[in-house]
Amino acid sequence: MVGILVEEVMTDKFSRININTPLSEAIGIFETENPDLILVFDKKMYKGVVTQDLIIRSHLKWDPTKAKVRDVYKPAPVVKPKEDLSRAAKLMLETDLRSLPVGENKKEIYGVISDIVLLERVAKGQFGKRKVEEFMTADVITLKPDDTVAKALATMRDHAISRIPVINDEGKLEGLVTLHDLIIRFIKPRFKAQTGELVGEKIPPFSTQLREVMIRGVITIYPNAVVKDAIELMIKNNIDGLVVVSEDNKVRGILTVKDLLLPISRMVEKEAKFYLQLGGDAAILSDFTRERIINDIKKFVDGYEDIIGNEGIIYLYIRRFNEKFRGVHLYQARMRIVTDKGILIATGETWGAIQAVHDALRAIERQLLQKVELARDIKYTKKFLEKLEF
Repeated sequence: MVGILVEEVMTDKFSRININTPLSEAIGIFETENPDLILVFDKKMYKGVVTQDLIIRSHLKWDPTKAKVRDVYKPAPVVKPKEDLSRAAKLMLETDLRSLPVGENKKEIYGVISDIVLLERVAKGQFGKRKVEEFMTADVITLKPDDTVAKALATMRDHAISRIPVINDEGKLEGLVTLHDLIIRFIKPRFKAQTGELVGEKIPPFSTQLREVMIRGVITIYPNAVVKDAIELMIKNNIDGLVVVSEDNKVRGILTVKDLLLPISRMVEKEAKFYLQLGGDAAILSDFTRERIINDIKKFVDGYEDIIGNEGIIYLYIRRFNEKFRGVHLYQARMRIVTDKGILIATGETWGAIQAVHDALRAIERQLLQKVELARDIKYTKKFLEKLEF
């Protein structure tokens, strides 16, 4: 336990909206007030939240000028004021939200708590004195300036990531591309063109090189910097991630708010090794299907605990297609397991959500078994060379 209560860092200022309100009103609130999220109510009953990212992605399904808040909102748990900050951190990771409502129940909502305020408070103690390199993701996916937007989007999709550093041939940082920016500049305009808003206007092609669209002057930090400085840098620049570089500007890692929330979340229950984060169309699954998927993944992780790692996060993005076979929808399950022993990525696509997840798990299993065999081969080779006195 962190030993700090949610009520100590929460704010009673938050934005709210009715579930049947036109989505355009929510867009207006984000443009004028810029909150992390808006709490959604059905009369006096809290229902969930709506975020800017949910609205941006909604352009791919609904016309935001006609859609209602109910078409886009996402259910989210309520954190109690007397709960420990470690509990709030755990729920933020599991729901993939930067803020959560605070209250006694769905009828009594008092305010919200944000991830960055939580981190800022915890960083005032010993946690803030620890080094960035302890928490950063060192296995960084990178791209080159002459790579295309299409490649960036495909890489983000395949690796379930939302930001990619752009480096030159010497490995030095030149820029950064984020999923949020690419959706705004390339995907959202295409949707608008289909609905008639941008008919006749030129839309940038996916073949555009990253050097033309990447963020320059990227905010960076050194591996030996302390966590407190990293959090202050994020707050000052209103960002949720930093590129970690060496003194010669070579990329050494990525540090995100999630990376820092993870060790705090583990303080609430030491026995929890992995957190499962569901995204995409997971919200429309039946309770039975969702519970079955969660239990199957837990069994899988428990079965391979010796080689999969001791702790981490499992990101599972589920997509349901319109195609059906004998009344069953076609599903895609994209899974990314980030552990203290590395990263595993796999995709399963077939009829039925449970089966799609099973296909992804089988692909992960093949990677794990291959890793074990490779390790055995290396050990065998080493012993063989030792016998030959090399």
